[in-house]
Amino acid sequence: MIAVYCFLELAWPKRFLLPGLFGESVFCVNTPDKVLALTFDDGPDPVYTRAISQTLLDYQAQGTFFVLGKHSAKYPQIVRTLEKQGHEIANHTWHHYNLNSKFKDTISREIRETDILISQLISRDNVHFRPPFGRAGFVVTNVLKQIKKPIIFWDVDLQDWRGKSAAEMMKIFENNFHNGSIILLHDSDGVAKGGVYASRHNTVEVVEEILKAYTPQGYEFVTISELLKRGTVVKVQERCLKQFSNNKDGRE
Repeated sequence: MIAVYCFLELAWPKRFLLPGLFGESVFCVNTPDKVLALTFDDGPDPVYTRAISQTLLDYQAQGTFFVLGKHSAKYPQIVRTLEKQGHEIANHTWHHYNLNSKFKDTISREIRETDILISQLISRDNVHFRPPFGRAGFVVTNVLKQIKKPIIFWDVDLQDWRGKSAAEMMKIFENNFHNGSIILLHDSDGVAKGGVYASRHNTVEVVEEILKAYTPQGYEFVTISELLKRGTVVKVQERCLKQFSNNKDGRE
């Protein structure tokens, strides 16, 4: 187990390779439609999740919230409210462990117990899943294959976890998104890489800036489930990047 963990840590820059080769993964969707999916990890949070969901409502947009079990158990009403507002609830494990450092039983329990809680709160089964840190090695991928859960990754990371400002995140978005993109953001407070405090006020701000700028241009901001209906799933991250390169000026 230790040897496998060390290998996966050394392979961090290529951490999306295994799920793409041996599992079912989603990085973006190939579609002519002007649709995008905003996704939010690590909530719910009584301040930031509510602020983000209200901003989405103001622009008649939907988001997908990859919630933690431990936070959902603490704030169940927020989860129920998100569902009533038309947003999608998805699984981000119970504790936010690096699953590559855990044994199979722990991995299964982290996913299963969060699924059970979500089902109890909103009466939905078989919700989408995203592993903490986007880390899914051999064991994680195998567990997910057995329960028939694809991994929902992303192709545009706005890096709010690094403590980026709203202006910096907006620039990342504008330089990288395309039709069918899945955008990674976070709605629970954290500490950015290097110990910098990663305020989610910046996340709330950039969500509003994106919606304000691109909703009038005809872009729809939809849930992951809706996005998957609108085109062909792209299972390898590099193909999302290629799609963007080929369509750099084609955001019509």
